This record gives sequence, C-alpha cells and structure tokens, in this order.
Amino acid sequence: MRYLLVCLLAGLLSSFSGCGNGMPQTVKITGKVTFDGKAPPGPGIVYFLPMEAAAGLPLRPATGDFGADGLYRTTTFEQNDGVMPGKYKIYIECWEQEPNMEGKAVKSHVPKKYQSAETSGYELDITKETKAKELNLDLATK
Repeated sequence: MRYLLVCLLAGLLSSFSGCGNGMPQTVKITGKVTFDGKAPPGPGIVYFLPMEAAAGLPLRPATGDFGADGLYRTTTFEQNDGVMPGKYKIYIECWEQEPNMEGKAVKSHVPKKYQSAETSGYELDITKETKAKELNLDLATK
C-alpha cells in the first residue's frame, strides 16, 4: 500500500514539471537582432512580455541577451531554457549610455518604437506543441 502511494505521488508531481527539473515546460527561442540588416552597435536585451499564458501555466517574462553579433537565446528560469508557452509582446534595448543612479544622461541605440512592447510590432505565440523556434528581429532606424 505504501509503495502504491509513493508511486501515485511521484506520478502526480512529475505531471507538474516540464523536463523533470521541477520547472514548467519551456520552448527554446533563438534569433538575431539586427539594425537595418546589420550587426547591432553594441550588446543589448530582447524582452518577452507575457500577455496571455497557455492553459494551466502562469504568466512569466523572459529575456534574451545579445552581444555585438546580435545573437540571443531566451531565458525564463535557467540560462537559455526558453520561454513558457503563451502569447508575448517583445521590445528591445541596446544602450549607448546605460541608465544609472548618478543622474547621467542615458541614450539608447534603439529607436523609440522598439523600446515599448506596445509599439514594437513584434509578437510571439508559443503553444505547448511548439518546438524550438528562430525569431530574427530587424530594427529599422531610418
């Protein structure tokens, strides 16, 4: 009887986890950020703002750091694990002069349109059935 209860509990707990690591299921999203088809002027971050979670999952934001080559991989819980299924709006940041606590002027390389999830025009819809996906983001600066 005790063995049966342990097996039942183990099965129940495993149904709540994505890949056996205790975290919900994620889908790997990779891509490249470009500015007018060219490499970005510096490193930055792609932000994935959740608008709607897939059934049974919580809303959880994700990010993707990119370097001078523009390549990014998304992270939700652990480095490069991907995004949770759901609908996202995306915005991008790449600072010439980063925000600071000293009150120094800040300046972004990213046009204002792409600095907001509401105006960037970039969206992502990931279902529980979605496999790894590539999403390239080209920012028009002119």
